Amino acid sequence: MTREYPRALLIAAILLCTLSSCESDKPTEPVHSLMGTWSLIGYTDHGISGVTTGTATFLDDGTFSVVGTVTYPGEPADPLDVSGTYEVQGKIVILTTPEGTGTWTLAFSGSEVVLSLVGSSPPTTITLLKQG
Repeated sequence: MTREYPRALLIAAILLCTLSSCESDKPTEPVHSLMGTWSLIGYTDHGISGVTTGTATFLDDGTFSVVGTVTYPGEPADPLDVSGTYEVQGKIVILTTPEGTGTWTLAFSGSEVVLSLVGSSPPTTITLLKQG
């Protein structure tokens, strides 16, 4: 009986190692979150790119604000001061301001995220870079 106990222990150890190594082989997707402070690094309004400055802040209470400027070619800088609420549903974010509600797709890449307005053609996009 003393020989079977070490053998059973060895088999259990091998099974445990095998099972735990299988778990680590599963690909893990990075967890992306819109919460935090972002630098506004790009804005395209129906295909026309503007030079942007400013920040966008998404708080855990579901509110957001964007403060900065956007300048289109040959035009003076337009101030940006927008705030409202947001709701993330997978790869979609719904932004609601006093002016209305818009549905945007989210595309994360490293420390950047591109928001694209659903249904706009040519697309309206906002590009943000995570601060900190």
